[in-house]
Amino acid sequence: MPANYPPYVNAYGNIPKLFEAIKSASVPPKFTNDFMQTILGLKSTSYRAMIPLLKRLGFLDPGNVPTQAYRDFRDDAQSGGVMAERIKDAYSDLYVANEYAHKLNKDDVTTKLKTLTGAAADDEVIPSVAATFTNLVKLAKFDGARPAPKKNATPPTEDEEIQKSKAEKRFSGRLGIAYTINLNLPATTEIEVFNAIFKSLKQNILSEG
Repeated sequence: MPANYPPYVNAYGNIPKLFEAIKSASVPPKFTNDFMQTILGLKSTSYRAMIPLLKRLGFLDPGNVPTQAYRDFRDDAQSGGVMAERIKDAYSDLYVANEYAHKLNKDDVTTKLKTLTGAAADDEVIPSVAATFTNLVKLAKFDGARPAPKKNATPPTEDEEIQKSKAEKRFSGRLGIAYTINLNLPATTEIEVFNAIFKSLKQNILSEG
């Protein structure tokens, strides 16, 4: 791919199939032609140009090793956001010219690319660049930030389990309620009066029932 052209492939119609296969297969140590043919089942020679495309999009590093973007794209919850980020980075000049470039139709993208690159009106590469861009856009989600990667819940430690067990035991018994009673006793020296008051108090208030 000439350095002055944004990322593109001539067989742009195969882009959706490529990324669908990437999602379904495990992440390889290196993304090679052999991996595409034997694991992804993409045997046509036209797919060979996909490796440089994946590099320019940031899904592979210079050594053909899958990047974190490649791994995150395989998660359906993140794939659209990841692709949107990679598109905006790889086609940054196009987004400088129009921050909503992904909403343009193919003809408008073609016109804008010719202006940005200075390509001739009959340039044969620009249509492929535009078609590559629009096919990638179909796999992207631009309407918000992608969610954070899922994190596996950390299992409780042995000490946490012990503390939880103790807490459950503390609250497994009967719930008690404490209260304070203030009595205004009559001014009398008759002990029978006090006995009657406290007997009634015990029977009607202090009894556990």
